[in-house]
Amino acid sequence: MEQNNDPSADPGQTAVSRAIATNVRAARTARGWSLEALATRSGLSKGALVGVEQGRGNPGVLTLARIADALGLPLTGLVDRAPAPLVEVAPAGAGTRLWQGEHGGHGDLLIGSDPPVSAELWRWTLAPGDAHVSAAHGAGVRELVTVLDGTLTLEVAGEPVLVPAGAAARFAADRPHSYRNEAPSPTRFIGVVLLPTRPDTTARGATARPDPTR
Repeated sequence: MEQNNDPSADPGQTAVSRAIATNVRAARTARGWSLEALATRSGLSKGALVGVEQGRGNPGVLTLARIADALGLPLTGLVDRAPAPLVEVAPAGAGTRLWQGEHGGHGDLLIGSDPPVSAELWRWTLAPGDAHVSAAHGAGVRELVTVLDGTLTLEVAGEPVLVPAGAAARFAADRPHSYRNEAPSPTRFIGVVLLPTRPDTTARGATARPDPTR
């Protein structure tokens, strides 16, 4: 278990919530934005942002995605705890759990890259009966998946496709889509989210983040 030796730190804060607080505050101030400006751009309340920047609680995927979208950052830009080195190795068991299924499945954000080439690497486990339903992501977002165990039911724009173990798929994620496990055994797969750079904000390195309801 991680030891926190900072006497000023709130003992109720987790390492992830502290990292998010630091990264959001740093990104906001680097842009010269007030909390009100970030609230307007993200669609969140000022109170919610104050809680995030003070490291209170563990903000969910919806909240983090809205903040990342407003700041033009990948999700990893909010949860990373230190500047990325030239080569970064994520050890076994690393990652940030950002989705928990009703039947015990989970989705972990393992690692990501920063603009101008932005991508997120995810590891998913769907228990039998689990489903992750997503609204359409931002324009031009694409996803790649490869199934390690079981069978993934991938549905894009209302069209279901079975992706068995050992197979891979790519799809346009700027349409409604879902991951489901309709089999009696767990399904495990790796997913990559590819985020195109926004043409009107290339100078800032902003990316087209997925819709925050993912």
